[in-house]
Amino acid sequence: MRIILPRVAAVVALVVALTTSPAPAVASATCSEMRVPVATAVDQPARHRIWGRLCLPAGRTATTVHVLVHGLNYSHVYWDFPYRRHHYSYVERVGRAGHATFNLDRIGVGRSSHPASGEVTTQSNALAVAQVVAALRAGTAGRRPFAKVLLVGHSYGAEVAILAASRFHAADALVLTGTSRLKSPSAAALAARYGQPVSEVPRLAAQVPAGDDGYVTVRDEQRPALMYHRPAADPEVIARDSATKETNTISELMTIGDAAAPGVSEAVSVPVLFVVGDRDRLIYAADANDCSSPAALVRDQRPYYPGAPRVDAVVLDDVGHAINLHRRAPMAYSRMLDWITRNG
Repeated sequence: MRIILPRVAAVVALVVALTTSPAPAVASATCSEMRVPVATAVDQPARHRIWGRLCLPAGRTATTVHVLVHGLNYSHVYWDFPYRRHHYSYVERVGRAGHATFNLDRIGVGRSSHPASGEVTTQSNALAVAQVVAALRAGTAGRRPFAKVLLVGHSYGAEVAILAASRFHAADALVLTGTSRLKSPSAAALAARYGQPVSEVPRLAAQVPAGDDGYVTVRDEQRPALMYHRPAADPEVIARDSATKETNTISELMTIGDAAAPGVSEAVSVPVLFVVGDRDRLIYAADANDCSSPAALVRDQRPYYPGAPRVDAVVLDDVGHAINLHRRAPMAYSRMLDWITRNG
């Protein structure tokens, strides 16, 4: 049964702000920036905005859109990296394949609204994404309605995608990168040591509500320590990644387990693809998952998704956690698109 989002009719009926000139065009697509009205709770009005860039393939009519959901301390930049885009941009690769993308900044990040940090939780992220999906399906975000919506999430963004698909039936397929049911406790403990107050980064401090210390970020040294398999990454990419880091909230960290709560993944009823790197310290570890082969990872994950028509996996050689930012990113994109063509 499809769950109807409270106030969704009002949300999708509002005018979505469109601008075409500020959005850098992807070579294979025409792109427009927009802001979609969203609420952070089902009993609230749509007082906030999710910023995103909708890219439509040049010369083709796309009926399916990939909604791209980035992880913690990232923004839409993760999916459309501003360096050698032909190599590191999922948006550009998908456009060349004739697909549409909606590349967003999650609530509390980048160009999207920054509510009080206590409002920015895993649940409110999932609700915001579901409202974006509703607008895309209704045609109020874009020139026409999309018949199918794929949620493509990375790391924390994948957890948000799972929750949105489970609670709000906001996807026709899930592509989950850099995540799995189990996370390495030892790697997570290491990551916790790299927290940084937003007040120490003026660029980020200017974005968040004044005096709200619930917004935090991550120290630059986390990028190579946990996000990368250094031998397989370009040092220039790592440097630009740190320079474009973003915020997260303490409330997000406190609710990160919501997508793993009993009954959540069990309610997912669409095809699911997991994509992980074999050098991902958060996912492939002795205290986490068996990623020695795609079949091993599927054996671990399948029991959590009994309602999914299929669960598949891709394990990438010589790739760390930030899959899009390794030299083998094009291989990841090809494997994801092959699966989407068959199952999306």
